[in-house]
Amino acid sequence: MTFATLFLRPLRTLATMALGAGLLAGCAASGEVAVKCPEIRIPQNTDRMTRFVPGDGRDITDVRLKAEIRYLSGTCEVKEETISMSFPLVVGAQRGPANTDGVSDVAVFVAVAKPDRTILNRRELPFKLTFPGNKVRVIAREPLTVDIPKTAGQGARDFLIFMGFALTRDELDYNRSEERLR
Repeated sequence: MTFATLFLRPLRTLATMALGAGLLAGCAASGEVAVKCPEIRIPQNTDRMTRFVPGDGRDITDVRLKAEIRYLSGTCEVKEETISMSFPLVVGAQRGPANTDGVSDVAVFVAVAKPDRTILNRRELPFKLTFPGNKVRVIAREPLTVDIPKTAGQGARDFLIFMGFALTRDELDYNRSEERLR
């Protein structure tokens, strides 16, 4: 599965997909200048997920999936009308005892915002995690390109990208309770 290039247009329905815990910096070959990309932030408690089978059980035997966003590195190109970011979405996952079919569907959200955190666009993108045979751990990688429309006076510092797992209320509450125990 390959994600298509997503175009971000303020106040329109198309959005983006990006990933990371820090800053994307353009990779520079010898003699080239690295280009700074918009900062990517992962809101607290959305960098990981634990998914349980439906019901009230929260025992280890009820776990279908544990996953986390693992890696961020890529390139950025600033053009007159767009900022184009390309990088892989990398998710590390562990199959739980309650996952009998070896497949888990998750979604990652991406939101492009102004520096004051006003969201310009938000999108959730599906991501399928497959555990072949008897594997219990996988690392899934999908290429991603984000194109952010801009005006001539705008640059990378005029945008922020927020991303993380699109969690249910129960999954977010679970992450918060685990965070307090650390």
